[in-house]
Amino acid sequence: MKIIKKQYRFILFLMFLLIVMISCSLENYTTIKNNADQEVLSYLIENKIDIKPNHSGLVYIPIENGQGDLPQLGDKVAFHYTGSYFSGEVFDSSYGKPYPLIIELGKGMIIKGLEEALLQMRKGAKAKVIIPFYLAYDDMDNAPVPPYSNLIFELELIDFTKVTQ
Repeated sequence: MKIIKKQYRFILFLMFLLIVMISCSLENYTTIKNNADQEVLSYLIENKIDIKPNHSGLVYIPIENGQGDLPQLGDKVAFHYTGSYFSGEVFDSSYGKPYPLIIELGKGMIIKGLEEALLQMRKGAKAKVIIPFYLAYDDMDNAPVPPYSNLIFELELIDFTKVTQ
């Protein structure tokens, strides 16, 4: 009976430690997220961009309107992109490559923020999107992009193929 009580106390102690660790982690993540949202808002103010983040946190800035229908989840899209940090330093671009990036929307092939933006673009459209870290690579180190990085992408939707049902 004494051994069972000791095991029970030990299990309760471990559960307590786990709860403390999770709450500290969540509090830290919330602070990081709030700081990132503040960085996005500061960027918008400094660059005189009069567009507010949408409900997800993405800032979609249309540059050129396209024509036709909007792509949907499951459609294959071909697009060019240039990704940069808030400093303006470019970390990746498809423009120097022999062909645009081609992916299927909804399959997790690209970061959430890019997918959300592409779903708002018509063929031929160009846009600038500001993507907070939690719609990009989150806390992952995805070289050369460090964890918790807010990003800017310039996008051009070249074409897309509708899903055949």
